[in-house]
Amino acid sequence: MIAELAQQAKRLVLTGREPYKPRAIHWLIELDSEGNVLGLTPTTQYTTGKQELKEVRGKRFDIPANYLLGSPNQHNWRPDFLTGPANEIFPGGVDGNNPVAAKQEKWRTLVASAQEIFPDNFILRAVLGCVEKHQSLVSIPLPVAISGDLDCFRKQGTSEGETLAFRVEGVLAHQNHELRRWWENTYHPDIRNAVTGGIDNRGCDAFQMGDGPLAKSSPCVFGNVPFTSFNCAPFKSFGLGDETLRIRLDTAEQSVAALNALQNNPSHKLNLGDQIAIYWATVNDQSVDCSFVSLLEAPDPLAVGDFMKSVWGGIPKELDQALFQVAILEPGTGRFAVRSWNSCFLGDLARSYRAYFEAIRMLDGIPINLGSLASVTIAKSKKGSKTKPASTTYNAIFETAWRSSQLPGRILESVITRQALEFAKGKSDNDKGEFAFRLRARTALIKLYFYSNQKEPKDKPMNENHHENQDHPAYLCGRVLALLDKIHNAAHGKSTASSPAGRYYGSASSTPALVFPRLCKLARIHLEKVDNRGWAYNLDKNLAALVSRFNEIAKWPRTLSLEDQGRFAIGFYYERNLRFAGEREATDAETDIPDQPESDSEHSSEQNN
Repeated sequence: MIAELAQQAKRLVLTGREPYKPRAIHWLIELDSEGNVLGLTPTTQYTTGKQELKEVRGKRFDIPANYLLGSPNQHNWRPDFLTGPANEIFPGGVDGNNPVAAKQEKWRTLVASAQEIFPDNFILRAVLGCVEKHQSLVSIPLPVAISGDLDCFRKQGTSEGETLAFRVEGVLAHQNHELRRWWENTYHPDIRNAVTGGIDNRGCDAFQMGDGPLAKSSPCVFGNVPFTSFNCAPFKSFGLGDETLRIRLDTAEQSVAALNALQNNPSHKLNLGDQIAIYWATVNDQSVDCSFVSLLEAPDPLAVGDFMKSVWGGIPKELDQALFQVAILEPGTGRFAVRSWNSCFLGDLARSYRAYFEAIRMLDGIPINLGSLASVTIAKSKKGSKTKPASTTYNAIFETAWRSSQLPGRILESVITRQALEFAKGKSDNDKGEFAFRLRARTALIKLYFYSNQKEPKDKPMNENHHENQDHPAYLCGRVLALLDKIHNAAHGKSTASSPAGRYYGSASSTPALVFPRLCKLARIHLEKVDNRGWAYNLDKNLAALVSRFNEIAKWPRTLSLEDQGRFAIGFYYERNLRFAGEREATDAETDIPDQPESDSEHSSEQNN
């Protein structure tokens, strides 16, 4: 993986010791040439949401970057030049109680050292004048909208707080040409030489050709985690001292630069619970666009539709053989873990993605993101709860999406269990929307299980196109329960907690023969209570048609296996949502009800008792 990251850095033209880095700046302190504060301006940028562009605060700029090796603790921490959080700029921080006064002193010292070199620079004079006049952020004129809530400026947990920068007479301080040249050509190289000057060992490593200075520490990833360790237990256990990992400094720099660039790019990163997936594609040592992989996280319906219709359309055939690589990483405190490292051809990936989106496609055509699929394997989280799906669940779904791996049976089991429990618990008027969303996501995940585990390619997919032709007894049982639920709700005028699905879903999906004969008897009573006789006739007719199929091909099954309970769930969902869309508006006058004894339809419903 290290060798591949170093190569990717070369493709991205990154050395790992760039004097500038992209970073979000959230607020601009407006100054005149004398350092008087004219106002505080928020910065914004547009980002892609689930279905539309949305405006968020914080615009990315190239700002001066420090060179660091090892964890950026109090001993080797260096301030950002002319930018940073309020706690690192003003002596009193946000509101006069600054917990990091030592960092603020380093910040001001850096700006003052630049002014000694450029005494006539109006940018430095204005910035230092502002900091001298205002001991804290609250002492400058703040917009009314934020003056009462300053939490966004404070450090919260591991967050650095929102970043400030200065704009003097309309010029961004960190983009002043004179200061940028000084930082790039003098200050930054001097700092790197001071940090690495003690490295006197040269040699080669196993990751790149040639030799160079050997690293004894490395730059950081995930904010403050060193990329490599040299004296920790896994290395010392071999009894080889402090230098058991032989890696050149430039290899470490390039690998870190590539990894940081990839994880900061939404088109090359997926969140998988506590883990993340970093990925890229190359052909003939050139980078290839594989941004469609991010559709798993926030699947825009139009983008997914375009992907499904034009996979590789008009694209050179050699891209089909482009190499796609993905690493699953787990950030931690002090260290990070590499959980897996895999590769495949980009063409195979695209075909797997196409099948994945087809498998989870539901009636409304709106894709379901990976996080929602994982979330329905556990209980619905309460507000403020930290409970979340296991990383193995995210990984299993991701593996199914990108390389058509089989979805484990444990995921099907957890989904079936949640299905029965949530129906038994019922739903209030306040959570009907979330109940329907979770039911839809669970059904999609069950469909994905059958797609990934199908034994015969000719097996009919369980979707709306094949709904009426499905003849598996478990699938038919699910359809019958959904229809009985409709009849019950039609009789009562609305959905109630005592409906057949609410009271009997668990037992109906596991032991149908014990439940359905009784439910079919109750359906006769409910049909007589439906005011709209045309609608009642249609419900009765469809129930009789479904039940009669058990005489032709099957009987009520005594028990259903776990997979059959999955078929039951899919049949239930499609029957519940696909049929009878307009029957609520039907009237007796619109429906030609034939004269027949009531016992005929009753016999049809009870013949399997």
